[in-house]
Amino acid sequence: MKMTRTIKILISLLLLFILHRVQAWSHLSGQYADKSGVWWQEGLTGLLSDIWMASLLAMPFWIFEFFPKTFSKTVQKITTVAWLMLWGILTAGHQIYVEFFKFQIIPFHLSYLIDQSFISANGSSLFNPSAVVIGASAAGMAYWALSSKKYKQRRKLLILFVGVMLGSVVAHAINIRLRVNWFVIEPLQTNYIEALYMNLWKKPHLKGVTSDEIKLFSERTGQESLLFVKPAAPVNPFVSTIREQVSKSLATSKAVVVGIILAESLREADTGPRPSDGESLTPAIDRLQERGVKFANVYSSGPVTRGGQEAAWCSTPSATDTSLMRSFPDASIKCLPAIVRDHKEIKSIWMHGGDRRFDSQLMFWTHQGVSQFLTQDDFPPKTPSTGWGISDLALLEKSAATLSDIAGQPGVKVVLPMILTVTNHIPWAIPSDATLDSKNFIASHDSHKTIRYFDESLDLFVSILKEKQLWERSIFIIAGDHGNLEPSWRNPYGTDPNRFQRLLSHVSLTLTGGIIERLRDEGKIPPRVDEFTAQTQIAPFIAEIAGINTDGQILDRPLFDGSPWPIASDLNQYLFLPASGENLAKEKVLGGETPEDKISDWVAATRYRGWLEFLYKGKK
Repeated sequence: MKMTRTIKILISLLLLFILHRVQAWSHLSGQYADKSGVWWQEGLTGLLSDIWMASLLAMPFWIFEFFPKTFSKTVQKITTVAWLMLWGILTAGHQIYVEFFKFQIIPFHLSYLIDQSFISANGSSLFNPSAVVIGASAAGMAYWALSSKKYKQRRKLLILFVGVMLGSVVAHAINIRLRVNWFVIEPLQTNYIEALYMNLWKKPHLKGVTSDEIKLFSERTGQESLLFVKPAAPVNPFVSTIREQVSKSLATSKAVVVGIILAESLREADTGPRPSDGESLTPAIDRLQERGVKFANVYSSGPVTRGGQEAAWCSTPSATDTSLMRSFPDASIKCLPAIVRDHKEIKSIWMHGGDRRFDSQLMFWTHQGVSQFLTQDDFPPKTPSTGWGISDLALLEKSAATLSDIAGQPGVKVVLPMILTVTNHIPWAIPSDATLDSKNFIASHDSHKTIRYFDESLDLFVSILKEKQLWERSIFIIAGDHGNLEPSWRNPYGTDPNRFQRLLSHVSLTLTGGIIERLRDEGKIPPRVDEFTAQTQIAPFIAEIAGINTDGQILDRPLFDGSPWPIASDLNQYLFLPASGENLAKEKVLGGETPEDKISDWVAATRYRGWLEFLYKGKK
């Protein structure tokens, strides 16, 4: 039989892929405590996916083995060149979106076989052990191919094929390390079949919210809409107090800064002193909390940065699959910059150490009316950085100077900045401008060093604003964009069965700035808020204290005020309700299967369905 070697190669690859999938599922099931009950569907789809990938890899060998006489040498060469070009495009092409992993033919997901941190950290290194596995597979193919005494021309073609394969593996790894450095482990999508399964098979059709459900929702929440909240009357006294102080500052004819510092992966479990020895990763944040306000139970809208940005500036419950900037840019939602677009006395600026094009951020924030941008393109080429962008120290130092310049412009009364950091991100690399304290800091995980580094950068930022006498006219909300599953500095959750969900969504939030410090000194605002709070309450808080009229288009209550609906974090597989510790399976939520007698669960699930309905109806 002329296909013996091709079948051997196919079977070998298939066995490797199945082995990696079993290992990956075993690890992830333990980590996420996933008991979805559809393992046989995912298993069947996974097997089909592995057959698909193994077949694609083995196809050139089948062509050369089965049609050696039928195909002319010219046709063989053309076929080989076309196949190798396709291979190169799919594996080493520059694509700035994380989702490019869905379209990979190269089995880069073999990293699951060896690198456990690859799974838990959602990341990869430059030349990780997966390259060795793929290289060994390629060597086996080459051996089988070259062991044949026939078809000398085929040998040359196969050698070329193996060479390009190995080269593309290296190029692919370099592309990930330098351009993206992120791998989406959930839900293990690596090719067309799995992507098709996730979009057509596993996800049920969204059940629309009925008029009876809307009526019941209104009765239970006191809200007429599933999305927008009615204006509070009267406004929370703490919010009113802060607004009065902002008005006094504006009366001095000097601009006020009301900004957000959205810190990459800044979890509540990584801030404050460790009980065992009192040591803290975040002494600068600790000092700011001593004179500011610590919000102890703040939860992110989801596990991705784009969702955190939208929650903080748009008040939307955005997450992985419901991000406006990535999936629904035309949704009729006005974020804070869009609301103040026509107000010349208010300037918004988006500051980010990374690529402004990533996740369609530039397009989205431009569409939303951001006045000015400061990103990695605005820094000198030699600026210290990581694979994700400019170092936090360089970013925050330049951000402080830029804010001072904007606040000094004639006619400017309010500056609304969002500063988005990048250093505390996989692979937790310390930039070259870090102090010796950060570089030599002894920690059980590298992420602790990058948090320490961010904290030092924040300390410099505050110092510069104080030198420029801008701190005394500022209010800043320092918050994490989302969490992660890495070991935390502290363990505030004990044996909580929802520990992983809280590590993914429980973020740090500090209300600080000179205006806040004065109010704290006068005892007019509390030092700590323990009530459960959502990221989506940041935007309405900024709008309220800055005197911005939102025309009723706001999706939550401001900080210090209770949200009219249960706080929920969309963690992809489930909707997590931190106050009750409930995990609502997304399949049941989308299908409207949440029981009405479980009031908190039902309200959260119904609002989530209403949010999706709103997004899909507005999609062009």
